[in-house]
Amino acid sequence: MHNGELPPPVNSKPRILLVEDEALLRGHLARVLSDEYIVDTAGNGQEALECVMRSPPALVVTDIVMPTVDGIALLKALRGREQTRMIPVLLISGLAIQEQRIEGFKEGADGYLSKPYTEHELRAYIGSMLQQTEQRALAERAALLESITDAFYALDREFRFTYLNGRALDHFHAARETLLGQVIWDVFPQTRESVFQQEYERALTQQRSVSFETISLISNRWVEVRAYPTRQGLAVYFRDVTDRKLAEEQLRETDRKKNEFLAILAHELRNPLAPLRNGLHILKRHADVHPTVSDTVNMMDRQMTHLVRLVDDLLDVSRITRGRLELRQRKVLLTEILAVAVESTRAAIESSRHELTVAVRAPDLFVDGDPDRLAQVFSNLLLNAAKYTDAGGRITLGLDRDNGEAIVTVQDNGIGIPQHALEQVFDMFTQVRSHEMRGAEGLGIGLSLVRTLVQMHNGTVSAFSEGPGLGARICVRLPLAAATDKPDVAPSPAPQNRGQRVLVVDDNTDAAASLALLLKMEDHEVCTAADGVEAIECARTFEPQIIFMDLAMPRLDGLEAARRIRRLPNGEHVRIVALTGWGQEADRHRTRAAGMDAHLTKPVSLDALHSVLRGSR
Repeated sequence: MHNGELPPPVNSKPRILLVEDEALLRGHLARVLSDEYIVDTAGNGQEALECVMRSPPALVVTDIVMPTVDGIALLKALRGREQTRMIPVLLISGLAIQEQRIEGFKEGADGYLSKPYTEHELRAYIGSMLQQTEQRALAERAALLESITDAFYALDREFRFTYLNGRALDHFHAARETLLGQVIWDVFPQTRESVFQQEYERALTQQRSVSFETISLISNRWVEVRAYPTRQGLAVYFRDVTDRKLAEEQLRETDRKKNEFLAILAHELRNPLAPLRNGLHILKRHADVHPTVSDTVNMMDRQMTHLVRLVDDLLDVSRITRGRLELRQRKVLLTEILAVAVESTRAAIESSRHELTVAVRAPDLFVDGDPDRLAQVFSNLLLNAAKYTDAGGRITLGLDRDNGEAIVTVQDNGIGIPQHALEQVFDMFTQVRSHEMRGAEGLGIGLSLVRTLVQMHNGTVSAFSEGPGLGARICVRLPLAAATDKPDVAPSPAPQNRGQRVLVVDDNTDAAASLALLLKMEDHEVCTAADGVEAIECARTFEPQIIFMDLAMPRLDGLEAARRIRRLPNGEHVRIVALTGWGQEADRHRTRAAGMDAHLTKPVSLDALHSVLRGSR
């Protein structure tokens, strides 16, 4: 078919319904017509209507005079139903009465045949009606395909064009008569052995639809293609999606710049935070001289911890959106994780005079997880409870077991959560705003991080509340580790090694000086350097046992300085620790590749500092 017509429907034989109350005549006519059609039969209008509803035919051939429901009543019933209104109906009657013919056409009959008639006349009449119906259907389909927003063309099994709508002709920049009957690969040789040919052949061979996105070799623009096998070949729909692809690329570029900005922001924030935290560590050693000084230093330390947590949360959001958040899993005891979470949030809870109760009903529960990330989960939940509970409130941290799961709950008697917001509280950047919250608002990422981290541990988290003012309960469920596994036991730290030679390398003078002072107060011998070149010289003359090395420095960065120090005599024995504002996984990979032993992010905590000082190469 190369005349511009659409391919006919996929059905092999048209289905017709023959309605005749005389059984012998009904059977004879069914046999006569069965070589060309699939023939269903019915003895009266009621049976015919039921048959039509079960399997709609392409044509109904019905006698008029029948018991129960006659042909005119059947016609009315068919035209009165939406699903059968368009089925063509041929009326047959032995009564050549003009009024009957008029009534039939008035009710919507498509044809009328009077008895007696020959078999040839019946077959010709049915064939003519079906052809007219098919032509109308083809015209309707063509009109529909011309009106759709997609470009469309049909191919036969030899991949010759049999139909193209206007949008397809615009895409190919060709006239319909130029393309009809031509093999697509011959007209457009650049498509031969392309993804188009591969996918179209696969659709025909496997008789299954295919869809793909690619750059059109004709228009040099992105197109989304869907090809469906038909009885004659393929029906192909496609649309230009270049604008969408450009928008997606722009979003990816925007996202990349956002992540770069977050990383730089974190680095720039951590650099000034480092000397501030070091200064707080130093002040704490002398804060007992006056209660006011002690209270002020503790307040500053709490706010410093909060600020560092916000910076870390922002970076975690960036890692999550890029799929870069990784877990370092091992078998851990949950009570130890909860103890870390309680200790890290104790200052914030006590500053609000909250009463914290820890209720452990199942103490020996092990899970497979990242201890740092799990501690982050429960710390965030405790801080969230403290934030949204009025001063002097009650917070309960519970641990229990339910079959193969550990259940950790954090419950408070704070402002509560409206019922409609119980699911929303875990969405990124979502805040449940209320006049009762007053200033207790944040970035809206803490609970979202909790859900993501819990899901990464194959667990679930849910929020419960009776409503505003009635407190809230957050429930975390984690699968228990297999009972046959042995728990991973972290190695016991060696006794603190005091009096070591430590080299501090940082171009931030305040950061270097404050860390050096803190280390000297702990009886270490300290030397400082402002860049990588000075670090190498100090490593030669001072022969440090430990080096705390910043990365981004003038003249020579910390990575290259570490590599050169390793090549010095005894350079393999010195412990080199990155101390930097760059804390993403890619940064850690770079420091490992440069031969550094550990990676600390600014501002460093005393615990992390002591852990490194206790280690030995």
